[in-house]
Amino acid sequence: MFIVLRYIFKGAVGVITESKKRAISQIDQLMNQYCEHCMIKTHIRKSQNKTQAHHFCISECSVGKQIQQLGNELQ
Repeated sequence: MFIVLRYIFKGAVGVITESKKRAISQIDQLMNQYCEHCMIKTHIRKSQNKTQAHHFCISECSVGKQIQQLGNELQ
């Protein structure tokens, strides 16, 4: 089922399906619950840089891996 809602994502206009809407909601929930106040991410950003913190999140953190999987559903 398609929702008549349109969105702009990286310059492309598309229609949000229910599964994409669910994935976006889950990503938002995970980021708010775990990533927003993550001490490890904060420490890496201060001691190294944002790129290294991002690399840690997507390659080492279980929550980051989950978010990445959900993000793949949006493509």
